[in-house]
Amino acid sequence: MHIRVSFAVLECGVCEDVFSLQGDKVPRLLLCGHTVCHDCLTRLPLHGRAVRCPFDRQVTELGDSGVWGLKKNFALLELLERLQNGASNQSGMAEGALKGMGECVIRCDEDESHTASMYCTVCATHLCAECSQLTHSTRTLAKHRRVPLADKPHEKTLCPQHQVHAIEFVCLEEACQAGPLMCCVCKEYGKHQGHKHAVLENEANQIRASILDMAHCIRSFTDEVSEYSRKLVGIVQQIEGGEQIVEDSIGMAHTEHEEMALSVVDAHVRERLLWLRQQQEDMTILLSQVATACMHCEKTLQQDDCRVVLAKQEINCLLETLQKQQHQFTELADHIQLDAGIPVTFTKDNRVHIGPKMEIRVVTLGLDGAGKTTILFKLKQDEFMQPIPTIAVVFVIDSCHRDRLMEAHSELAKLLTEKELRDALLLIFANKQDVSGVVSVEEMTELLSLHKLCCGRSWHIQGCDARSGMGLHEGLDWLSRQLVAAGVLDVA
Repeated sequence: MHIRVSFAVLECGVCEDVFSLQGDKVPRLLLCGHTVCHDCLTRLPLHGRAVRCPFDRQVTELGDSGVWGLKKNFALLELLERLQNGASNQSGMAEGALKGMGECVIRCDEDESHTASMYCTVCATHLCAECSQLTHSTRTLAKHRRVPLADKPHEKTLCPQHQVHAIEFVCLEEACQAGPLMCCVCKEYGKHQGHKHAVLENEANQIRASILDMAHCIRSFTDEVSEYSRKLVGIVQQIEGGEQIVEDSIGMAHTEHEEMALSVVDAHVRERLLWLRQQQEDMTILLSQVATACMHCEKTLQQDDCRVVLAKQEINCLLETLQKQQHQFTELADHIQLDAGIPVTFTKDNRVHIGPKMEIRVVTLGLDGAGKTTILFKLKQDEFMQPIPTIAVVFVIDSCHRDRLMEAHSELAKLLTEKELRDALLLIFANKQDVSGVVSVEEMTELLSLHKLCCGRSWHIQGCDARSGMGLHEGLDWLSRQLVAAGVLDVA
């Protein structure tokens, strides 16, 4: 397979774009065994009913369905899925790399199983505390100067032009950034004569400091991306759990309105899933890139001063790219609210819009004084409600007036005998439950014989308080769960 690996992501060898689990970039196998993305295959010239491999020019015959008939590379798809599911592992890699930044582990020269903690400037050896005590206990070696590793003097790199002199300075002129290192001779008499300069050690330490300062930002960025990825997984699982119900219920639709509503819901669900899966792929790639950048920065921190300075431009570009990615991700996360629900707008004229494509109406019924107007007012304070994916008859009962329960029972019974409402969902709001001594939801269910009255239909009774909003959205959440099981009824 001609597959390019970049940042732990598999890419098509032709367009160098990332493969995906579905769509135009899905990997497909040619007869010769090479793998090319679907999009590139569609652009290859046809030779009769065949295409030639762009790598070895071998011929692969096509069926009536053309490129679509070629088999997918299932082994590669499985690997891509593992990469996608391993976003959290990539996050762990990035976190591990960040923790290691600036922490160079050096082994003891006397015993490699020990970790060095000090350096002898005379012997030029790295020692742990135990070995330092053992090897430097003699009268002669005890005089050797030993310093903590953090205070170890940096080794001098010799100038390639004047090999008896060490590199000590860095040229700050823009024209010299390709080769900024110089010794004292280069600075005073060579091509860098008269140029602005800085001490090598100071310049290297500034670069190291900028990397370490960025480490905290990268760590928080990684946590944000990981949390966003976990939310994506949860939302996809919720939608996929409901998608099968949508598919099973499309065949149950009996009216034109039901079929139209289900088609709108189904189109929205599939479009939403496609976007979410693309986001999952993007987050996996982003985490992989962050992990690679962290490991590169860690290696730079462990290098000598000269190599750190030479890597300055590369590190700056890398950190600048990460900052742009973080800014773009923050804008994305701030403007997009992840939600598995179907967007519904509740307008001031009691109309409900499912997305931009469908408009339905809701009828809210109940005795006078039950709280119908208060409920509607509460729901319409904000133009956009919590997502509710269905319509129904909403019947409101005043829990404070026990003496009017039978009247409410009579009105509800008449309502349910209406032919137009025989298939409607029924949500009963037991209002004013905040008042002490009211009829409880359980008692009201028994007094109104709701199990018998509502036999054969989907119904639910919900305690609420219209003034505070308590219980209102819980009732609407029940409606959401009944969307496809009950169908959609157009009620005017």
